[in-house]
Amino acid sequence: MQTQIGKAPAGGLWARVVRRVRLSSLKYLAILRVSVLNNLAYIMEVFFRALMLVVLVFVLTQLWKTTFALRGARVLSGFTIADMIWYLVAAEAIALSLPALTRRIDQEVRSGQLAYLLGRPSSYVLYNYAHYLGERLVRLLMNAVVGALLALLMAGPPHFTWQGVLAWPLVALLALSIDFVMHFSIGLLAFWSEETQSFSLIFSRLTLVLGGVLAPLEIFPQPLRSIAQSLPFSAILYGPSRTLVHFEAARLLSLLVQQCLTLLAVIAIMLIIYRFALRRVNINGG
Repeated sequence: MQTQIGKAPAGGLWARVVRRVRLSSLKYLAILRVSVLNNLAYIMEVFFRALMLVVLVFVLTQLWKTTFALRGARVLSGFTIADMIWYLVAAEAIALSLPALTRRIDQEVRSGQLAYLLGRPSSYVLYNYAHYLGERLVRLLMNAVVGALLALLMAGPPHFTWQGVLAWPLVALLALSIDFVMHFSIGLLAFWSEETQSFSLIFSRLTLVLGGVLAPLEIFPQPLRSIAQSLPFSAILYGPSRTLVHFEAARLLSLLVQQCLTLLAVIAIMLIIYRFALRRVNINGG
């Protein structure tokens, strides 16, 4: 019986792959845990940041109460005033939880710290994702708690379904991931412009207006409504918020397809930008 030298058994190869994936996962989970603990150490700062949500939701609520009163309507596009308040809280909780990701990448590029980070035994992209996710989850949870207390005072208990509550963490995680990839791609432009805050500001404003943070997209007139619903901004704010407030199985499936396709597309764009950015690092000698 002849043995093949240099060929690893299929089982052994698969075991090594699984082991490497597990160790890599543990590494990034540790980064996520450190990021969460760092933000919990300054929980009062996170709390005071969350108070901005109170101001915004209160102002928008007064505007919508006036709109409902002037129209003499109890329901607008399927939303009562209580539904609208809970929707605004859900959307603002996500929108206001965004960390200063692009600013951090700007500083790393300008200071040269990026060369040190690229030399670490970890992916620069996944390191930033784990760090970003830990920071954003703490902010999102604080925003949700503060916003829920405000909504309870202004609108009473929500009429959420258990399906919407169970589906929300998944669609919210996909939304946060899409937002990360887009902002990380903008941050990578610092290799060429060194300052990306103007790009980040434009993107964040488009997300707020076309993403449905001021009102559900059903309120928008046509054809703006159809355009906004087809853009990736709606998958970040409108989709998760509407899933929580007005759950519909068909809309959930459509949202998941939109989020997954959007995430794959923006990841492909990010990787292209990242590859060209690394070439600039190599050309410039670090």
